[in-house]
Amino acid sequence: MTEERKKRSWREIDKLKDASGLSKLRKKREKEEKTSPTEDKKIKDKYLKELEKLFSSKNDTEKEERLKKLHHLVGKREFKKLVLEFYEKFGLPDEARDLLLFLDIDEKELLLKALDKIKENFSNYNLQERQGLIAKLKSLSLSLKDEILSYKVEKLLKELAL
Repeated sequence: MTEERKKRSWREIDKLKDASGLSKLRKKREKEEKTSPTEDKKIKDKYLKELEKLFSSKNDTEKEERLKKLHHLVGKREFKKLVLEFYEKFGLPDEARDLLLFLDIDEKELLLKALDKIKENFSNYNLQERQGLIAKLKSLSLSLKDEILSYKVEKLLKELAL
């Protein structure tokens, strides 16, 4: 009766814990929490957008050249004319850096469309691009002479701040 009960080592105890059904459920739950479906969708959308850019036609090279030219001509006389030509041919760009160019023009309709585009794509931009857009919109709201446009810019700023 002096038989001693065999004590389990810590290694054996850990193995038993790892083999239990609860540990499997816990691991599964942790894995699901790490990748939420909204993050997956954003990652997928970003990936698809990059693929689309990669396999785009020569038309995009012309678009890129014109955007480059626009960036060099900011503040010059022909800037407004070139922005309008670009918009007629290609529409509004998706990139934040390029959309900033369309906020410098004093065409009401084009500015409203640019604001809508910013609102639509704001979640896709990185932190630096978001901060740049918000700073530009703040300065724009103070400098606009048109009260309606100024109100729309301020309204957009409030929506983006949420």
